[in-house]
Amino acid sequence: MSKEKKKATEEVEEIELKEAEELKEAEELKEAEEHEDIEEKLCKQLKEKDEQYLRLRAEYDNYRKRTAKEKEESYQNAKTAVISEFLEVLDNFERAKSAEGSPEDYQKGIDMIFNMFSDKLKSLGVESFGEEGEQFDPEIHQALTHIEDESLGENVISSVFQKGYKAGDKIIRHAAVVVAN
Repeated sequence: MSKEKKKATEEVEEIELKEAEELKEAEELKEAEEHEDIEEKLCKQLKEKDEQYLRLRAEYDNYRKRTAKEKEESYQNAKTAVISEFLEVLDNFERAKSAEGSPEDYQKGIDMIFNMFSDKLKSLGVESFGEEGEQFDPEIHQALTHIEDESLGENVISSVFQKGYKAGDKIIRHAAVVVAN
């Protein structure tokens, strides 16, 4: 009986071993399915993030194009507004050119146009600078020459070749001047 018992025990062990292997295979299969589920979820999340990225990139590209277009339109509008301010001055120059009259009347007309032009510049926020007697400032003046003059102080503008202009704090053109001492 011991052989039979031994054989039965071996058969039971063999069955238990097979069941253990089947259980292990089932667990591995279940684990593989779980990994596939996780992989599918991760692939789905990655796909969603890619789509979000592409939408965001397209949105930014549209924003960049729109702001560039708005910037160009703004520039064109500003340029048109400035030009329209000076068309009246141009019209007056054309009238003066074709007008007949005495030299005094012609000079009076030119002075009126000059004043109109100066007023237009002021209305646009443009100021002139660089007058004789002002203190020389290398940030806004361009010294063409230096002279020695005892009647003027040090670094004082003695004469102006060309006035300077600025709009707010932005220099449009530096004043070309002669500086004393």
